[in-house]
Amino acid sequence: MRARTVEPGACLTTNFAARATDGASPDELVPEPYRAFAKKAMDEFAGQDLFTREGDVAETVWRAVHDTTGQLRFPAGPDAVRLAQAK
Repeated sequence: MRARTVEPGACLTTNFAARATDGASPDELVPEPYRAFAKKAMDEFAGQDLFTREGDVAETVWRAVHDTTGQLRFPAGPDAVRLAQAK
């Protein structure tokens, strides 16, 4: 058995966050003392210049499945690649 790890970056073009939070607003999810911090963090996250698209993940999964080099980790998307290179 072979195992690979596909490491996607921030995929801002999906509705994952809305589905994961059942459509609740950040004000409903974050306690008052942390709201300003959470808002700033989420605004910066959503305003990234590099992010992952669904196709990036699909292509990376395909590469991981067909890889014969023994590589274990496969960053998916330009933001994930940049993070992996920074390590």
